[in-house]
Amino acid sequence: MPDELACLRACNMLVYNNFQLFTDRDSKSPPLNFSTAGVKLAPCCRWFKSFVFLIFLAQLLYSGTAEARRKRVIFFNDLTARWSMEKGSYTRTAALNPHVGVPLELAWKKRIGRSIGATPSAAEDVLFVGTRDRRLVALDRSTGERFWRKTFKGGFGGSVLIHGDRLYFNTCAPEGKAYSLLINFKKKQLNREIGPASTSPIIAQDQLFLFAQSGKVLCLNPEIGYRNWERKLEGTVEYAPVFLDPFLYVATVEGDLYKLDSVTGLVLKHRKLERYLLGDLCSDGVDVFATLSGGKVLCIETDSLKSRWEVEPGPDFFSGPVYADNALYLSGREGWLLKLDAGDGSLIWKTPLEGVAVAAPSLADELVFTGTKSGCLAAYDKENGERLWFTNIREGISTSPLIFKDYVYYCTDRGMVYAFHQK
Repeated sequence: MPDELACLRACNMLVYNNFQLFTDRDSKSPPLNFSTAGVKLAPCCRWFKSFVFLIFLAQLLYSGTAEARRKRVIFFNDLTARWSMEKGSYTRTAALNPHVGVPLELAWKKRIGRSIGATPSAAEDVLFVGTRDRRLVALDRSTGERFWRKTFKGGFGGSVLIHGDRLYFNTCAPEGKAYSLLINFKKKQLNREIGPASTSPIIAQDQLFLFAQSGKVLCLNPEIGYRNWERKLEGTVEYAPVFLDPFLYVATVEGDLYKLDSVTGLVLKHRKLERYLLGDLCSDGVDVFATLSGGKVLCIETDSLKSRWEVEPGPDFFSGPVYADNALYLSGREGWLLKLDAGDGSLIWKTPLEGVAVAAPSLADELVFTGTKSGCLAAYDKENGERLWFTNIREGISTSPLIFKDYVYYCTDRGMVYAFHQK
């Protein structure tokens, strides 16, 4: 009995000390004691008293204060928000309403998982990041404060899409599903098994296009998930396709390029590129651009799928090209940043990077932002390739940075998000 009484008193003290954190009670007040208050419990009820106090303590520790709970709520109401494909558009610039300048300084950083392999997306004041260890996290873009986090059964393949107040995304192995989620409530609206996917869906013309690694392409109604059509392509789809209304251009790792009717899913054209595809397709709205093994860059006519030009500017590539202002920007595997003329493929300038680059650059205004596997971050002048800003975070970068309004966001192989803004 003395041991039980000691345990009960310890429980009283523990609950009281935690209760003081959430009240204005004077810190010098004595601990709550039922016996001094004139309350007597039968010995058989003491276990119930302990049980009630422990539940009360758990509730306090779990829920926190009312103020903290309010901070975790998102009131997302921008029904016009759009992030409709990988890196935001078929140009792959990974920029939305940018107005950034250099030099940059670190605004905040936050670890949200073990590793991040896809460019974030953003709308209003919220940043959405998917991790390789199966987490989807919503952060305040200015402070890095976490609004919410949700865990799934597969890592994230590609960027998270934003369409009004909903998110759309794929998961990789072992799950392989397509989801839509209400931003404010984290409530699943769409949950469909398609097989593991490593690139983002596309939302266009009120249709949701999904691309599984197995070569399966699906077209769904984005509201209810009704399947409009399904097509199985030969090969492995790992890089982002291009949608140019009313056609889809999908390439496989093995080098097969398909032109599909987006309404029916029929294959209208097929071409063998003869080499392996090594990055996302991009477009200027007229032609499609691609990087292949051996350092080859192609400009492909969208009607016939014939090459308008082909060049081999030097280095091999681990990522696809980025289009802006009649030029292509590419990161070379051996540590080079290149600018090519989109009209004929001629080299305009070439400048060295600090380390190996496996992610494509991102562009905003007159700046080109890069990140390397050695953690070197830099900004270059679009016109002449001059380096204007540099820092080293000593964490590998495997995905393109996001440029959103006045911030640049880098995500690392160690699960960190770094937010930079102009000094």
